[in-house]
Amino acid sequence: MDRTPIYAARMDFARQVQLARFPAGVVVTVRGTPEGRIFQAAQPGRGLELLLTTDAVKMYGEGPTVALALERLKKVSETGLPAVGDDGTYVRAVFVGD
Repeated sequence: MDRTPIYAARMDFARQVQLARFPAGVVVTVRGTPEGRIFQAAQPGRGLELLLTTDAVKMYGEGPTVALALERLKKVSETGLPAVGDDGTYVRAVFVGD
């Protein structure tokens, strides 16, 4: 079993997602925005977005915040992602710095 931490330095995002072991059928993506990065876990008709703010990354560090974002998305994926809105929008959680 690979015990590499999912927040290991210089690890690419696909490898971090692989190590997080999301449930089968869940697709995890990330995209940048002016406010930070939006991580999205999705299945057909279901999904959740998590906005990781730039301030949170500055305060807590790159590795720990990405690991926390993936952990949160995984937990919600395991219990059941919320339905996508009729207009195609996803429920969004936000991780901010204090």
